[in-house]
Amino acid sequence: MWAGAAATDRPVPPTRLVFLLFASALALLSVGVGDSRSARPVPPPPPPPPPSPVSSAELSQGWALRSANDVTDGGATISQVGYGTSGWYPIALPSTVLAGLVSNNVYQNIYFGTNLQSVPDLTTQNWWYRGEFSAPNATAGQAYWLRFKGISYRAQIWLNGTQIDANAVGTMAVHEYNVTNVIHPGAANALAILVTPPAHGCNDLSFCTVDWNPEAPDMNAGFWGKTLLDTTGPVALRDPYVKSVLPLPATSSADLTVYVDAINAANTPVTATISGTITKGATSVSVSQTVTLNANERREIVFDPAAYPQLHVTNPVLWWPYQFGSPELYHLAVSAAAGGGTSDTKAIDFGIRQFTDYRTTVNGTSFVGYKVNGQNIFFRGGGYVWDMLQRFDPKSAAATIQYVKDMGLNAIRFEGTVGYEDLYDLADKAGVMLMSGFVCCSAWEKDTWSAEQEQVAHASLDSQMRNLRAHASPFVWTFGSDCPVSATHLAQYKAIANGLHWQNPTLDNVATWCNSNAGMKMDGPYMWEPPVLWWDTRQAGSAFGTNAEEGTESPPPLESLQKFIGPNDLWPIGSVWNYHAGKSHSVFDNIKQYTSGINGRYGTSSDAAGYSRKSELQNYENTRSFFEAWNSHEYTQSFGVIFWMLNNVWPSVHWNLYDSFLKPGGGYFGAKKANEPVHIAYDYFTKNVYVVNSTLTPRTGLTATATLYSVPDLTQRYTTQVGVSAPANASTQVLTIPAAAGLSTTYFIRLQLRDSSGALVSNNLYWYSTTPDVLSGPASWYRTTVKTYANFTGLNALASNPNVTAAASRTTSAGQETVNITLSNTSTTNIAFFVRPEITAGNGGNEVLPVTYSDNYVSLWPGESTTITGTYQTADLGGQAPYVRVRSYNVPTSSIPVP
Repeated sequence: MWAGAAATDRPVPPTRLVFLLFASALALLSVGVGDSRSARPVPPPPPPPPPSPVSSAELSQGWALRSANDVTDGGATISQVGYGTSGWYPIALPSTVLAGLVSNNVYQNIYFGTNLQSVPDLTTQNWWYRGEFSAPNATAGQAYWLRFKGISYRAQIWLNGTQIDANAVGTMAVHEYNVTNVIHPGAANALAILVTPPAHGCNDLSFCTVDWNPEAPDMNAGFWGKTLLDTTGPVALRDPYVKSVLPLPATSSADLTVYVDAINAANTPVTATISGTITKGATSVSVSQTVTLNANERREIVFDPAAYPQLHVTNPVLWWPYQFGSPELYHLAVSAAAGGGTSDTKAIDFGIRQFTDYRTTVNGTSFVGYKVNGQNIFFRGGGYVWDMLQRFDPKSAAATIQYVKDMGLNAIRFEGTVGYEDLYDLADKAGVMLMSGFVCCSAWEKDTWSAEQEQVAHASLDSQMRNLRAHASPFVWTFGSDCPVSATHLAQYKAIANGLHWQNPTLDNVATWCNSNAGMKMDGPYMWEPPVLWWDTRQAGSAFGTNAEEGTESPPPLESLQKFIGPNDLWPIGSVWNYHAGKSHSVFDNIKQYTSGINGRYGTSSDAAGYSRKSELQNYENTRSFFEAWNSHEYTQSFGVIFWMLNNVWPSVHWNLYDSFLKPGGGYFGAKKANEPVHIAYDYFTKNVYVVNSTLTPRTGLTATATLYSVPDLTQRYTTQVGVSAPANASTQVLTIPAAAGLSTTYFIRLQLRDSSGALVSNNLYWYSTTPDVLSGPASWYRTTVKTYANFTGLNALASNPNVTAAASRTTSAGQETVNITLSNTSTTNIAFFVRPEITAGNGGNEVLPVTYSDNYVSLWPGESTTITGTYQTADLGGQAPYVRVRSYNVPTSSIPVP
């Protein structure tokens, strides 16, 4: 039987048992224990209220999966209660076909090496899903609903021997059925669903990972969304939503409009009272109206400020992206009453906020910028993808939001990977903005659609906008990625959005190379480039305009590489590395340009450990410079950027800020450094120094210092300092570093920003060369050729520094541990360069994951010390004692216990 887990739609809590126990206690008190006198008669208790017809349960447990090639019976038979499933694979929903087979060990360790190649094409056959569940007992006028939040790609659905849909098509379309006449109330029921997978090559309107990785052998066929059994009275409620409008630029009031759909489940007209209450703290606003719904009618019910003036709210508490304020949420509870009782209830949390857009012309092209509640907001984020098998994991979702904020990012882009509602909820609460839309390079973009495909496209947009629109976090929807759909289809899309009262900006597409008025660019690069490219605004992909995506190869740390590449394939780089780059036979099926950068700049490597040591440096400097350039040009030349990608669908050496094991590496900490609230940055192209204040609070009384040092002896060759005022939400150029005499070929640039008390606000170390990186020739859509490389081999001459000490202490609260790590460089002559403290599970164990640090990959001058704070969950130690491991480019590795 399926365990009924509570879903997001909240049922009315049962009260009968509590009432009876309370009534019994009152009766005992009235009679008195051991009292010989006659008991006074006690009136009988009033009858308990009738059971509520409102419930919602996720049907997640007890499912079974089997290839249709191995089943001869049809859906009418398979969906009978008691049908035998011997030989089927037991699964829990949601589950794709491949996820179900992997969970049953049909295919094992498929992310390791080239094991995925051993999985056959699973799209050439249909697949049966089957299970049984118990339905709640019926009450008068009760209706039963089955809701499927995501089936890929096509399904035939039977319930208790009756086919309820012969063609439920569309991966992103929600499918819902009134099954009142088919359900067995208070008894066992059986479902059978025959799934037809999507086509390879992204030829169906489904999920598509383009050239990002190998295609999933099943193309994510099966159940990716939740499956729900709901009960209501004769009137059901769907998709509550609150649209907020502010009198910008003022934010002293808000006009709220409440929308909710009411569905009459009966074959006769029904009169119902639809009510809603908005609350936050002591604030409460209620509205109500009575409507008569025709038989089987679905109608949008609207409460607007014109008819309900109480929806004009004064001094609202606004939802802000986390860097600008608190992401405050209000609560809306709606109900439908019919026939003297509650028929249905729904509840959502929402934010009062308003996103608006504007256009600015830069280098002859119109680019879009955004405001939130009247304030300019520079979006900086990463492109999110879920696990290749679509195994949604609450821990991974929470880590995604945690890591985004820890890196100083404020946005996540979903290109085609839409529908993960739990992640939307987390973003709302965390104050992280969402950019969603359909994917490129697929049937979504190549829209010579059949009539059925057009219907699927419309239903998909309707379903996904309904999922998103009530949330506070979305700031834009993109109807297309690289290229827009046809004018006809675009007009249909926009009509759907308008009909849903979508309150956020939209874009037709996000690539100016395909549509000059797109508002965003996607000019690449998608391969590694030296930091100077981001700053040189003559180059494709440099920091001007608004960028929907660009990024580089980014091999993860050695510890992660060893988890998916065997020792015999770890070195030299070969076919297994390439298999974990981009899609086979694409331009991304290798990391040659990245490796040429390492060899040309840091020197060739003789093993994987040496390569990884240098790749961490290269990931750090490149990603830091990427965000620094975009941030430093904000609101004058640049308006927002998405790093491609935030994460990976499986272990990969291409495109990520953190790897699929949730291990932060060089790119992660480079992004974190660049995006700190108040930051000092170096422009590799002009040699200017900027201070970027990403908060809404101006900073005065700051002092910026720039110092150049030779390597390896740390001889100071130049220094300067200037006073700085950093306006709120702005970038300020504060100085220019001149050419300096006597520099070594490889040298350090140390930038520091201090407040009026002398405390460090931003501390930033660059390594560069008197022979700089030089770009060459015109760019392709995915790369710019590097003509000559900077020479960083001087870093290899840094003296080994054994004089770095570490001390640690920890506190524990509510299952979370915080470790304070103090690093001290007691050497009088040598730098401790690029020091990486890690909290490990046991001595010599792997880093505990997920984990956040206040800083990492730090460098200490002689006599300096710093304290770094790391935070993780106790359970993630796996029962091991915590240790701190310290390693560095020139400091011997050591490990100490954490007391």
